[in-house]
Amino acid sequence: MEITPVSQPGSSQLSALSTTTPAVDDDSVVKGKKTIEDFLPKDWETLSISERIRSVTELYNADKPEGNVKHAALFASIASVLFRNSVPGSKTGKPLESPHDFGIMLQEWKKCVDNGKEEVIKIVTTGIGYEDDNGGGIFGSMVVAMYRLARQLAAGELSASSLPTTMVFLEGVRRSMGNQKDDSGEEEAEVAEVDGKGKAKENIAQSSRDTQNGERLIKLPFGNVKQEELPDDIDKYVTPLKIGPVDKAPLQIKNGKVVEPGAIATYVPLCPLDNSKRHPDGHTIWATTPATKAKYYSNQGWPKPLPKIPNKIVVKPTDDGTGMGVFATRDIKRFEPILVERPYLVYPRRSAGGTLSDKAFEELSDNQIGQLMVKNSEPYFRYLVDQQMTSKERRDFMSLANSHMNDGSGPVFGIVRTNGFGIEFGEGLPGADRDFWTGELGGYGAVTKIGSRFNHSCIPDVAHGFDASTFTMRFTALRDIKKGSQIFTGYTSPSATKAERQKALAPYGFECTCRACVNATPQTDKLRKVSLALTQRWRSQAIKVWSKDPNLTEKVLIPVLETKRRMEEEGLDMKDAGYFTFPEILHRVYQKVGNRAKMEEAGGEVMRTAKGLIQVEEWTTGVKVKFGRGLTGASNN
Repeated sequence: MEITPVSQPGSSQLSALSTTTPAVDDDSVVKGKKTIEDFLPKDWETLSISERIRSVTELYNADKPEGNVKHAALFASIASVLFRNSVPGSKTGKPLESPHDFGIMLQEWKKCVDNGKEEVIKIVTTGIGYEDDNGGGIFGSMVVAMYRLARQLAAGELSASSLPTTMVFLEGVRRSMGNQKDDSGEEEAEVAEVDGKGKAKENIAQSSRDTQNGERLIKLPFGNVKQEELPDDIDKYVTPLKIGPVDKAPLQIKNGKVVEPGAIATYVPLCPLDNSKRHPDGHTIWATTPATKAKYYSNQGWPKPLPKIPNKIVVKPTDDGTGMGVFATRDIKRFEPILVERPYLVYPRRSAGGTLSDKAFEELSDNQIGQLMVKNSEPYFRYLVDQQMTSKERRDFMSLANSHMNDGSGPVFGIVRTNGFGIEFGEGLPGADRDFWTGELGGYGAVTKIGSRFNHSCIPDVAHGFDASTFTMRFTALRDIKKGSQIFTGYTSPSATKAERQKALAPYGFECTCRACVNATPQTDKLRKVSLALTQRWRSQAIKVWSKDPNLTEKVLIPVLETKRRMEEEGLDMKDAGYFTFPEILHRVYQKVGNRAKMEEAGGEVMRTAKGLIQVEEWTTGVKVKFGRGLTGASNN
């Protein structure tokens, strides 16, 4: 048999083999009229791998006792891989398995080869000794490549995600040897259109928070919702977002290429075949697109190891009996890193419920549309949790708080809605934030492990960011935190009034009683609305007006210092409220009026603040700060 593969430099899977379907000169396994099927036992489908290798070797040698024994063993070894699912000409074969299952099979095959012929063991372990085997040379090269691949899988150097190229090549060889055409077109064509079938002209993406069609805003239900009856033919109203496990779904091939679904579930880092060898820093289940996954792993060495920081927190029941919380085990300073961890899930925020058609907005009520979206979202997230998580991860995930028990969300989607953080890949992975984007809706969310235990306060203690290079959520201190204190994050915007904050917190099922809410007044509400713009205006005046005023006095700072004091009382001493602009304003004014002591004091605070903000920005995002943008909440104009 003459097979002429095309070289593929740099391939760790197949060495000199490629995905190009090899040219096969049929009728040459053995001279005569015998076909490949004649060398495969009739009970092939019921045999184990070792039994297949032994049977093929015996049939080959029985037909041609004077033949090359090494050739027979090599042919038998590769035949057990090539025809593992389907005998040439048979209509009872199985479809291609998943890359994960192929990897498991390949490791079992390696064990059988290791226990087989001494000549074959020598060839596969050294990679030499088959070149002079005439027609067996191609079989030998394939056996060596498969063995090398199996060895890398066993050592954890490769994951199942590395296997589709190999599977495509082997399927091309198998079809060529059996004179079979690519008969997979019909099935794969359907898979290829998974993301486009039945979509309306104007697609509407969904969110765990809201859905917008023109000026019509659809909120997902929360609280004790009265369920309306949904139409029987709901398929005409919504197209679910289908997702496939990138390593555990049967591989689909069309025209010699892998057919990718519109969305996939993958792991970061990629999981080894043996779950007992999972990464010590943990794995995240990432629902994304094939293109974004490929782009992520094109970065050499990603994901990088997690940075090591001292343990500063503990998760324990809260004193008020409301559940679990996160507490400081020592004093923590502002800007300090508090927590870094890989999330349980990273998922598309706007598309989990599927795509609504125009008919949905024409014929269904707002309540029905909301019900439809939560109904469709539950199986999506249920799949990620049930099929992709280990049993321990699943138990821990399901123990998280769920404030959506009575609105139709379902147990898994309810946990996602309760605990999800919005994240941005930003410059770490350009373009990823536009995935699953429709109109103004898109991006990713994340459900974290320890981070999900941070409770809410309108005066938050921590802020979070996402670092793509390590695929981690990172939390830093917004203010000094005393040992023993509960640590809070914010579920609402710092610029929101009390009424707006309470409305935003309604889906979580509690009314906030933090200091800012208990002491709220019309004046504090207004301060929250104007603080950022006000500090920016004062900064601009300090640069463009006050610095040129020969009669400037420190009296100009009276409203500035009063606002600074009020912002500290209100808990607005954070970047997003413009607080870190004050040191610069004070430094410029004191410099102009000649108050050297206060100028130096304010200058020192400017440097400390800038250093802290740079550290936070770079640590939380993994991206070096570019000094063209403001760090204090101000523009650099």
